[in-house]
Amino acid sequence: MHSSLLRRFQKREGAMLPFIAVVIVILFVVAALAIDVARIHVTRSELRTATDAAAKAGAEALGRQQSTSAATAAALAVARENIVAGRGFLLDPSNVAIGSAGQNSDGSFFFNQGGTPFNAVRVVGEKTSTSPAGAASLFFAPLFGADSFEPIQVATATRVDRDVALVLDVSGSMAENNRFNALSNALDVFLQELENTPQRENVSLTVYSNKDRKIQELTPDLNNIRNAFALESPAGYTAIGRGLRTGLDSILNDPNARPFALKSIVVMTDGIQNRGISPELVAPLCRDAGVVVHTITFSAGANETLMAQVAQIANGIHLHADSNADLVTAFETIARQLQVLLIE
Repeated sequence: MHSSLLRRFQKREGAMLPFIAVVIVILFVVAALAIDVARIHVTRSELRTATDAAAKAGAEALGRQQSTSAATAAALAVARENIVAGRGFLLDPSNVAIGSAGQNSDGSFFFNQGGTPFNAVRVVGEKTSTSPAGAASLFFAPLFGADSFEPIQVATATRVDRDVALVLDVSGSMAENNRFNALSNALDVFLQELENTPQRENVSLTVYSNKDRKIQELTPDLNNIRNAFALESPAGYTAIGRGLRTGLDSILNDPNARPFALKSIVVMTDGIQNRGISPELVAPLCRDAGVVVHTITFSAGANETLMAQVAQIANGIHLHADSNADLVTAFETIARQLQVLLIE
């Protein structure tokens, strides 16, 4: 009796082995496909980032240097700095097109390759078997007859007119470590960058400490901004949200606001919000009005997390400056970002 039961169990175990083997193979195939699908998504995302960055760099260089060759060189260089599928992305120079871009009556943008005046760059990012970057390899797909895939991304960037509201911290902490002078220098660099662009930027200036004060309406004469700030001195607490709210009002309701200009706010602080409405509550109002908010934090005492959140909500970028020199670089970087818009 016992031997009969033993033989029966052994037969069942033997019958299960092929089933287990099939299940293991299926699990391996599913895992392999999942790894390659993830690689496809990551590579496409990396290629999108590299292509966008190359187009923006090309458009920035085109406007700054007024040279199509400089635009192409900048696009190629920035592409190489971006990693796609484990390597710096190699962009074919023939895939960098220079032309003109504009805005249709419905708000959409167009790109006219070769059109003048040159103000836009289109980049076709290819990772194909015939491109310098080569096709993107896969890990396990070759076992099933597919050893690579060939993603393509297109990005177009242009330089456009903007209305810009500067919102600057003049609280008491700005008197420490020569920060106020550093801000004055950074502001001058920012304005110089805008003065060197072919398009026109109107700029307003709001300062804040305990309260917020709009000290210069939107103006194309950027010396008015310099002169207005030269009369300021640091004192008081830090009402960032109030300043941002006034900057938004300046962009939307200033008598010199242009209805078709793109609109941006640049907020700088060296401290922590401690008076009035908090800026993350104002940021959604900016976003909903189509106003981009860029933020700069300065010194270890600034609330980087909060200001990064403000920029994220309002579709801007956040930069942090540890030193006076870093502050100049941050303002310079944002001035150049203001000049570029991805339209494709």
